[in-house]
Amino acid sequence: MHVSSDAHILFIAPEPFGATDLLVLLRTSFGRVSFALDAQQGLARCLSLRPDFVLSDYHLPRLRGDVFMRLLRANPQTAAIPVVFLSARSCADSQLMALRSGARDFIDYRTNVQLVLERIRLHLSLREVQQEKASREYRRLLERGKESSPRTPLVEAVQQHVRDNLSEPLSAENLAALFGTSARRLNALFKTACGVTVHDYVRSTRMGYAMHLLTHTDMAIINVAVESGYVNPANFATAFRQYSGLSPSVYRQCNKSNI
Repeated sequence: MHVSSDAHILFIAPEPFGATDLLVLLRTSFGRVSFALDAQQGLARCLSLRPDFVLSDYHLPRLRGDVFMRLLRANPQTAAIPVVFLSARSCADSQLMALRSGARDFIDYRTNVQLVLERIRLHLSLREVQQEKASREYRRLLERGKESSPRTPLVEAVQQHVRDNLSEPLSAENLAALFGTSARRLNALFKTACGVTVHDYVRSTRMGYAMHLLTHTDMAIINVAVESGYVNPANFATAFRQYSGLSPSVYRQCNKSNI
């Protein structure tokens, strides 16, 4: 898929102009390139500029990349921005922490700049595909709703998107922006159609999927947390206990099926 050349890229690095070849390629390939020198400035510019994509050094001053990623995802207004990390120190632990925190990719600085560009294009394409899929699903359900008994096509489309993308940021604000409405209206529609808020629906869907994985697979609990949309395993354990009354490990022991 062709990625629009007007995409806005935010590059976060202590010395961004040290990557001359990459900067030249970014500036000639995309309509706008902005800069931040550290994680805090990067977070502020993500919030104010809303870039289409963030390319960031992983080893940022005072704040590691995975921490930056968690802070970015914690804010509903910036959570959906795709992030790819660059690093000159490409160890497996750093890559694992980056990907578990929600980053889309982890690239060695020594990678050919043309390959870096193509991977950026790939992730921008995937984002466009996801947005188009959500829009198409909404239109399909809207047409179906016109032909049958009264329905709530928007709610059905959002529910399907939630079920298909549990590992993505799924706040009411993110979902509303994706489907072209407001969080307030979306919550009101969910309350009318389902009797719950968007947040409660997402949580129950995530917990249901986590219960399925704990019962029917031998997947490590930390991976169950990630698959269910929880970057932090401790937050997952707390949420799971509040929802089910049991810790994930105890729930698995009580409900384990033969795999």
